[in-house]
This record gives sequence, structure tokens and C-alpha cells, in this order.
Amino acid sequence: MGRTRHTAAAIALVGVLAAGCGAQPSGRSAASSAPAGANAAAGSHELVGLFRLTPGAERGGHLTGTWFKMAIVGGTAAAGPYVTNANSTVDGGQVTPLQPGTAGGLRTGSYQTEARPGFKGGNSLSSSVTRPTGFFDVLFGISTNPVDPQTHTPLPPPSVTELDGRLTADVSAWAASWNNQEFNQGAPKPVPSTGPQPPGQQKVTRAWDWVSHRWLAQPATARTTGPQATGTYDPQTRHFTLDWSSHIAGGPFNDFTGVWHLEGTFEPSAGSPAAPSATP
Repeated sequence: MGRTRHTAAAIALVGVLAAGCGAQPSGRSAASSAPAGANAAAGSHELVGLFRLTPGAERGGHLTGTWFKMAIVGGTAAAGPYVTNANSTVDGGQVTPLQPGTAGGLRTGSYQTEARPGFKGGNSLSSSVTRPTGFFDVLFGISTNPVDPQTHTPLPPPSVTELDGRLTADVSAWAASWNNQEFNQGAPKPVPSTGPQPPGQQKVTRAWDWVSHRWLAQPATARTTGPQATGTYDPQTRHFTLDWSSHIAGGPFNDFTGVWHLEGTFEPSAGSPAAPSATP
């Protein structure tokens, strides 16, 4: 399927959905965040391992598992209105259920980078976190990368911290690829970076990439802004939820808002092979 045809179709759809709705400025200001876990509250601890995703579904009128939806311009993440995805029947197409990818879900303390090549005929080939999923007849995929494909900002690998059954997460590296285009959908949001990195910034530490099976440099700090993802955790069953919303910049859905809900079971592990003693 060609990029031109799908992009034109998506733009036409947006014109119908967003008619009469004005774009709202984000009003966000840039801020620097410390490395993952550096500001953890007393008594909290990081959950390092695999957040295995439960497939999204609708049962008895209730949503279960992992899913995505998109609030249109002028709507809100909490109340909508939401885009109706022609490839979904859940909640009238307003919710797109997600299936776990080849890794089973989201890994913390390490990366799951975008596939190389990233696309075939407009369809995303990134399949580690979630299975590529239809959105208006084009598959979108999820990846986490040391340098965000859209904003070119160096970012740490995902991290999740638990305190008294509540989760906070840095998923700034969460990236969606669709129709030969890149969209950061993380929280907190990366501040776009166009200049060179400070000397030595990438020599602080490394994180394992489960897609390319190699060590990748991760930044000492990341330029991000806005709230982190939040959720719940049951230490007995290891059941978790994670929720966040993320502004969409560029493309046919510019100024819309992505709404993400992850749910499943946490599987603790070392998160990566034994780290090498030398830095790059």
C-alpha cells in the first residue's frame, strides 16, 4: 500500500473529525529530568524486567487488557471525543486493542528499538513491544529508542518505580511508527533536540537493546517535560496498569492526543545480559 494514498485518506478523515475544532497550544515548558530512578521517593523501588501485556479486549461492555485511543483536536484525553478507527470494533471503533509483541510486552532498564528497515509499504515492522496493529488500514508499531526517531532527543530506557502499590513511569522513549512516519507518544514528552550533544554525555552508561542484541549508549540526562505515566501494582499477583496521554505533533493527526493503557503481569528479571565493564 502506498504512502500517498494512505496519507491522503488519513488527512481527509481528520478534516471530517476536526471540523469546527481549533487546535489548542500545549503550553508546556521544557525541563530537565534526572536519570531514571534518581529522584525516587524514600521507600520506593524500581521494577526491572518485563511488563508482560494482557491482550486488549471488550467483554460485557468493559475494556480489559492493553489498548490505545486518540482524542481529536478540541477534545480531552479523559472524555474525548475520540477518533473512530475503521480497523477496530471495540467501543464502536473508538478503542484499538493491542496485542503483545514478540518480547511479550514492555521491558524496563533496556531498549526495544525500531526495526531496520522500519517500514514495508507504509506498515510498521516494529513488533517487539506490541504486535503491529491496524489503524485505517496501515499497521502501526511501538519501539523504545536511545534517540527518539521524531524529536532526535537522547532518552533513557523505560523505567517504572513502585511505592505503596502506585506506579510512576518514565516512558519518554515510547515511539509509534505508522505510514512511514514517526510519532513520539511518550510521557514525559521529549523536548526536540537539533544541536550536538554535550561531549561525553553518551559515555555515562549503556543499556541493552533486545531487538539488535547489542549495548547502546544512554544519556546521563534527558530533556523532557510534562507528567510521567502512572498506574497501579499488586505485589502479590504482580498485576499492573499503566496510563498516560501524549500530544501528537506532525502528520495527519497533528494536535490530537494519544491515550495509552497498558495492563498485564510484571515479570522481574535482570533486564539485560551482564553489563560490560568498559564504557563506549
